[in-house]
Amino acid sequence: MPRFLLEIEYKGTDYSGWQIQPDAQTIEGVLESAFSRILQQPIDIIGQGRTDAGVHAKGQTAHVDLPEDSDIYKLIHGVNSLVGHAIHIKHIEPVSDDFHARFDALTRLYRYTVLDYPSPLLIDQAWHSGNKIKLSELRACAELIEGEHDFNGFSKYNEENFTTLCYIYRAKWVNEPNYIYFEIEANRFLRNMVRRLVGTMMEVSRGKISRADFSKILNNEMEAPAAYTAPAKGLVLQEVFYKK
Repeated sequence: MPRFLLEIEYKGTDYSGWQIQPDAQTIEGVLESAFSRILQQPIDIIGQGRTDAGVHAKGQTAHVDLPEDSDIYKLIHGVNSLVGHAIHIKHIEPVSDDFHARFDALTRLYRYTVLDYPSPLLIDQAWHSGNKIKLSELRACAELIEGEHDFNGFSKYNEENFTTLCYIYRAKWVNEPNYIYFEIEANRFLRNMVRRLVGTMMEVSRGKISRADFSKILNNEMEAPAAYTAPAKGLVLQEVFYKK
């Protein structure tokens, strides 16, 4: 069966993350169910990686093998009609039979948004921490992250990890009217990594911990790392990059 690359946007508020889980509604599970229902056969979708419960995506990617005689665009229209308003396949394109959404990805880009005020319209898509933010402290911490580091202190334990080393190509805080956002691009991410980086940087901004403490967690110099986890709702997977 020919292979296709999917680009998917979703609001993760009411889902238990991307990856299929027993007795839980997930993005992958809903998509596979819709494809299988229309094609009347089991369909397996392979994502580039998982997102946690409550995390959103503007550009999640996955690959799928589809029957050769499929009317692709009619099929995608049907799937989008079945999955509801919180999930939408934005783009589909044919790829080589050996393409892999996860292993062929070069980098991933995430964005985390923090509001200056409690916005009812953005309550599920951004975090209002309720504290005064020192942008200079956030930016100083972000500079420490760039390059290759062992992010064990900023990640949730996962027995599937073969390493906790990640290479960060860029990490920056951007100031906009009424909100700021943290943008980070890396070759790979660990579970809860971005949320723990954001949460801990915010603690530095509040003066609850020092910049030196942040550095110690980053360099795994604490026996019991005190990383703080920001809420899932502010995190969006923006884009996954592949070799052109």
